[in-house]
Amino acid sequence: MKKKSIKGFLVLAILGLSLVACGTGKAPDANARGNQSKTEKLSKAELQAQADEKAAKAYQPTPEMKAIAEKIGYTPKGRVLFDASQPELLDAESFNEKLPDSTDSRTILGYYDHRKIYLYHIQNRDLSGIVEVTAAHETLHAVWDRLSSREREELTELLEAAYAKVKTEKTESMLADYAKFELGQRDNELHSYLGTEYRNLSPELEKHYAKYFKDRDKIVTLFESYQTKFEALEQKSAQLTAELTALKAQIDTDMPQYDTDVANLNAEIEAFNARAQNYYYASEADFYADRNGLEQRAAELAARQTQININIDHYNTKTAELNQIALKASEFNQSIDSKAGEPNQPDKVAK
Repeated sequence: MKKKSIKGFLVLAILGLSLVACGTGKAPDANARGNQSKTEKLSKAELQAQADEKAAKAYQPTPEMKAIAEKIGYTPKGRVLFDASQPELLDAESFNEKLPDSTDSRTILGYYDHRKIYLYHIQNRDLSGIVEVTAAHETLHAVWDRLSSREREELTELLEAAYAKVKTEKTESMLADYAKFELGQRDNELHSYLGTEYRNLSPELEKHYAKYFKDRDKIVTLFESYQTKFEALEQKSAQLTAELTALKAQIDTDMPQYDTDVANLNAEIEAFNARAQNYYYASEADFYADRNGLEQRAAELAARQTQININIDHYNTKTAELNQIALKASEFNQSIDSKAGEPNQPDKVAK
């Protein structure tokens, strides 16, 4: 997620060149004039590229950050942008300190701002790959940050066309959040999301992303490896909830009717016994006909009771299973939420 960056490297590069040109009282010689002329011809993109190269060389990645970069598989150009962003892998407290205060309550996995990348150190082994995908996502914000207005316009058309083919209710909700909290950043976010989470994009987009990643499908595979776990929990939860709703409705219907039928049968049995004691039946055939009818109804009620008990057992088993899924989902959500241990802290957002 991206916030409008202060273009510190570009400003410093321009100031540095001005100081070199103006910092001495001596008249420049021919070589100096030649170098100055070449410098003046450099475009903003070239100046930024020089600043990125310098920043990347100065960066000293930790072993963990090296492993993340290698797992992503950057091209040389992509690796320069990643390293130039001075990425940091932070614990919850340090990560939260980097985030600005906000009323936005979204879970933030990474943050790009002021030409720097901050990553929350998610350590849940079930979610392996999530930090790498987040790093790739934030690197694409660094890419977008350096594109010219014309390049962004051209990409925006391609991104919107690609998104139109894959959009869902969930992604529309996500983009609505960005529209609310990150004005003007829709296509910046699409650029990062499509580049790290979707396969088989247009040839033009694939060519663009190939400038920064050696094998983009590898990143999408990492995304799918943990995203499918969230989706499986969500789908199983929805399935169990539907089954529990149906079972409860059945039990709520069957039990009162069963109780009513049992009471009616007991009353009829008492009446039958009273008739038998008072020599109501003129023949054994009549006696056994009524008794057999009552016994058949009692057997039917016993079968219904068994089925109700089976349904109740199923309901309890499925409820326990749903509770386990809820616990697992809670574990996943807490492991990716840097604010999970700070319930009383104000929500923050990264862009």
